[in-house]
Amino acid sequence: MAEPVRYHVDLADRDHHLLRVTTTVPTDLAAGAVLTLSVWTPGSYVRRDYVRHVQWITARDAAGVVSTPTPVGETAWALPADAVGPVEVTFELYANELSVRTNHVDDHHALIIPAATFPYVEGGEDRPHVVHLPPQPATHRVWSLLPDEGEDTYVAEDRDHLIDAAFEVGDLPSVTFDVGEVPHTFVWAGHGGRPPLESIATDASAIAEACIDLFGDGLPTPHYTILAAAWDEGGGGLEHRDGAVLQMPLRTFGDEELTARFQSLLAHEYLHLWNVKRLTPAALTRPAYASPTHSDSLWVAEGWTAYYDELVCVRAGVWKPRRLLDTLASTADAIRATPGVGLQSLRRAGHEAWTKHYRRDENAPNAMTDYYGHGSLVAFELDLRLRAADPRGDGLDTVFRTLWRRHAGDPAGYTEADVVAAVADVGGADLAELVEDRVANPGHPVLDDVVDVVGLRWATKDDTPPPNLGVRTAESGGAVTLAAVLRDGPAWRAGLTGGDRVVALDGEVVAGGHLEALLRTRTAGDAVTVTVTRGPRLITRTVTLGEPVVSHTLRPVATPSPDQQAAFAAWAGSPLDEVAG
Repeated sequence: MAEPVRYHVDLADRDHHLLRVTTTVPTDLAAGAVLTLSVWTPGSYVRRDYVRHVQWITARDAAGVVSTPTPVGETAWALPADAVGPVEVTFELYANELSVRTNHVDDHHALIIPAATFPYVEGGEDRPHVVHLPPQPATHRVWSLLPDEGEDTYVAEDRDHLIDAAFEVGDLPSVTFDVGEVPHTFVWAGHGGRPPLESIATDASAIAEACIDLFGDGLPTPHYTILAAAWDEGGGGLEHRDGAVLQMPLRTFGDEELTARFQSLLAHEYLHLWNVKRLTPAALTRPAYASPTHSDSLWVAEGWTAYYDELVCVRAGVWKPRRLLDTLASTADAIRATPGVGLQSLRRAGHEAWTKHYRRDENAPNAMTDYYGHGSLVAFELDLRLRAADPRGDGLDTVFRTLWRRHAGDPAGYTEADVVAAVADVGGADLAELVEDRVANPGHPVLDDVVDVVGLRWATKDDTPPPNLGVRTAESGGAVTLAAVLRDGPAWRAGLTGGDRVVALDGEVVAGGHLEALLRTRTAGDAVTVTVTRGPRLITRTVTLGEPVVSHTLRPVATPSPDQQAAFAAWAGSPLDEVAG
């Protein structure tokens, strides 16, 4: 059996956000071996360039010869051609970036992301990868998404398995629970606070059961570990083969809205156990880690997951149906108000995630769509159209199960053509053609004529919005900045641009919280002067205000039919009469 690639992690300098990693290159690969540090981590499609955190690197071979590996390009190093194996290559990393995809090490905890930490040895990708991670101090504990082999040792089947894992070290609160016979662990690495662990376990169990019901199969993992980091702000999640890394603000469990967001985030990453980690887009089955790997199918991988992460929360009983309907309506309003939806198709949005989705600037709403939100609305439309054909059927659930049955675990993954074929088999050729159109061409999903299938109707909210300036704003330190000026809107036509800082409206100084109040004293069609600073310049433009942008909601129809009631119950897992009007 070939020697494994081994790693040893030293956390002795964690107070200074430093960790040291020693990679043992197997004897047969040692001479001239190339070690590569990944530039990105699966599930987050942007270059992270983890190499920027490397402080120093050195190597010692079996003959005791010490050398400095030779850089190869930007993110790899080569050992001497005459190196005698095995060779120990040690480097030091600075780890002070708390997110779900980067390392963060301090006196409280150590979140270790393998893509950012462990260089892989070219030619050794298919060998076992063994991590030795002793906790420091000894009173701390290690949690790993990899199997624990004892004696602080964790073993991955190969390089991909290693990169698709994570570690957390600390004296941290945690809870264990079973779903079926599969052990689950939730770890809270918050820098303060203590979450309601038993309540989290109860919600997670219910969400897991709803996901199992969706795919009609048991859990596809032998164990599941959730590593939840928390700070004063921030949020997000990253899926892994046998767990997830989550991040939420410390105050999450004292805030109803943040708790609901946490529940949907947990559902989202849990759904990825099926969709992405085992039902995998073809481009992502064996990705390259030293360069971007593009996929055109993120509208399924993330968009469909984003749709179901809210739906399964209702089916699990952790959300009321009203919250689901409000979030769907809010997403529809947001996509409707994004000019880039008419410019970038969902297919392109996935392919260009590396340069658009994760690299947003003040013009992003004018140039791109969001394959999460936009993709979720396409899933919503497709689900409703399937239920229109069969009000007591399972709608999009059946398509998902079909894809799972055909392509789960397929080393070749699935293609967009496979998705369209599954839609055709369940809903017919016309619906498959509609899906292809929604994905290939820019534009909005069509939802107006289908929500009545589940006994719902669109309505405008009762609040009265101000006249439309055509901007998105950000406030900081009392200053109001135009975070985006929407293409062809009132401010755009007047010559304002994203990044402008608002100083005054009609000569009246604008401070944080004042802009909307000032706009409410005007009406659509009024011409107002807007004074901004743009870098060192002071600029005044006259803007003709547009009609207010109304917000929408979903409400039950006045007298739902038995078919509508049955369709809603099959869709949301709860009666339509539980929805407040």
